[in-house]
Amino acid sequence: MTPHRTLLRPAAVLTALLVASALASPVRAAATAIDYGAINAAIVKDHLLPRYRAFTEKTAALADAARKLCPDATPAAINATRDAFHDALDAWQEVEHLRQGPAAAADTHIRVKFWPDRKSLVDKHLARLMANKDGGILKPESFAHVSIAVQGFPALERLLFAKDALASLKSGDGPVTPCAVAGAITVNLHAIATDLEARWTKDPAAGRPAKRVTTDLFNDLATGLGAVAELKLGAPLGADGKTKSRRAENWLSDRSLRNVVHNLVALEDLYDGLATAKGAHIGKGEDDLIRHQFAYLVKYARDLGPSIAAVLETKKGPLRIKVLKSDLQDLHELVVIKLSEGLDLVLGFNSLDGD
Repeated sequence: MTPHRTLLRPAAVLTALLVASALASPVRAAATAIDYGAINAAIVKDHLLPRYRAFTEKTAALADAARKLCPDATPAAINATRDAFHDALDAWQEVEHLRQGPAAAADTHIRVKFWPDRKSLVDKHLARLMANKDGGILKPESFAHVSIAVQGFPALERLLFAKDALASLKSGDGPVTPCAVAGAITVNLHAIATDLEARWTKDPAAGRPAKRVTTDLFNDLATGLGAVAELKLGAPLGADGKTKSRRAENWLSDRSLRNVVHNLVALEDLYDGLATAKGAHIGKGEDDLIRHQFAYLVKYARDLGPSIAAVLETKKGPLRIKVLKSDLQDLHELVVIKLSEGLDLVLGFNSLDGD
C-alpha cells in the first residue's frame, strides 16, 4: 500500500518557494565567508571515509564467505555468501554517488558495477571467461585487467542468484570454474574498496582547489539524485508505457528498491554536510522542506519493498514507481537550486552523460 502523504507535493512547494525567493531577493553574504576547505574536511571525515571503510569491511566479509563456498558449495554456504553479497552491495550503494577524485581516477564505478548493461555484455564476457583454460587469469593481479563487465557485482550476482546457482557453482573440473570465478570477483571487489579508502585517506583533495572539491561534492549529490530517478526508476518503467522489469538494477537478486533506499539515505547525509556548513545560506523553510522530502521518499521506497519487479507486477505498481520518480525529480531540482545559491556553486559536468 502506498504510504499516506503527509507533505504537500514537492512540485507545488517548489513553485511557491521559487516565487517567494524571487520576491524576497535576499542579499547573500560574500562568497569568501564560506570556508570550502572546512566543508570538505568535515564531509570527508564524517560522510565519506566511514562509508568507504564500511565498504572495505563488507567486501572483506564477502571474500571470506566466497572462500568457504568452494569447492563443495552447500546450501548453507551459498546462503551465507548471498547474505554477504547483500551487505557489501548495501555498502557500495552508500558510496556509489561519490564519483570524483580517486573513484574517477581508478575507473571504480564501471568495474564495481557494470550497469546499465544494455547489450548483455556481462553474460557474454562471463561466458568467455568461463571458457578460459588458464587458471592464472583468476589471480588478483591478472583479474584486475579482465573485462570490466565481469569484475564486480553484476557478474557475481549472475553466479550466486541464478535459478541453478547451486548446481552451477559445483560444476566444472578445470581451473576456471563458476565457484573460482565468484571467489576472484570478491577478492577484486575487496582490493578496489581497500584502494579507494586508502586514496581518500591519503589525499582527500587530490591536489584540487578547495572550492573545486566542494563543487564536485555538490555535483555528486545532484548526479546521484538524477541517477536514481532517471536510471534506477526510469529504466524499468520504460519509455513506451511498457514496463521492463529486467532493466531494473540487480533485478536477479530482488533488491532494486533496496538500492534506492541506501542511495537516498547516503545522499541525504551528503546534503546535510553541505547545507549545515559554516557560511552556507539556505533558508530554514527550504531546508526543512528538503529534509522532510528526503525522509518521505526513503519511507515511500522502503514501504514498497525491496524489488521493483515485484512492485511493477501489482495493479498500481507502475503508478507508484512513477510517483516516486516524479517526487524525486522535484527534490533534485530543489536541492540543486538551493545549494547552488547557498554555497555560491555552479553545477558542473554530469558524470552520467552518455550512459
